[in-house]
Amino acid sequence: MFTGIIQKTATVVSRDSTGAKSYRLVLSNPYRLEAVKDPLVLGESIAINGVCLTVVAFGPERIEFDVSPETVERTSLSRCTVGKRVNLERALRMGDRLSGHWVQGHVDGTARVSRIETAETGYVDLDIEFPEGDLPRYCVLKGSICLDGISLTIHRLSGRVAGFQLIPHTWSETSLPELVTGDLVNIEVDILAKYLERMKVYEQA
Repeated sequence: MFTGIIQKTATVVSRDSTGAKSYRLVLSNPYRLEAVKDPLVLGESIAINGVCLTVVAFGPERIEFDVSPETVERTSLSRCTVGKRVNLERALRMGDRLSGHWVQGHVDGTARVSRIETAETGYVDLDIEFPEGDLPRYCVLKGSICLDGISLTIHRLSGRVAGFQLIPHTWSETSLPELVTGDLVNIEVDILAKYLERMKVYEQA
């Protein structure tokens, strides 16, 4: 489990194909200075732009992950080319502070950035447009959603468009400044909404 509070960003070092629709993703290691007090562990989970991946190898300078065909098909990780910055969050420990919302790292789909506009106050207005499908039904005004691994509050909601107002800290401490209009972002809707819908289906059966 994760919370959508980004801890670090890393740079894509390489992305080598391991199959028709799979690859080995290698990132720079932003945790190297914390290796003594909180070392990485082989097999642990790290959310990369909101996608829960398993550490398959690591060293002082790099961390490696295998990206499966299902992940390639469902997420926007394929846009993470060499040199791109990505958002990282290590999995929660029991007793950790929950500052965002419950996030599984299981991406439900992607949405396209439709507007990025910086206000004079330094805040950034960001709009995304959902593709055809049912993702908007899980969104509510002032509710939580995970966008490229970041827990955000929905500020505007109209049809298939959701808008967010980002504080300068979130903008500067994540990979969001690299986005441009038309880019795809990973979306994970609130798990509580999905559970409630599933319960309702069983009640009506």
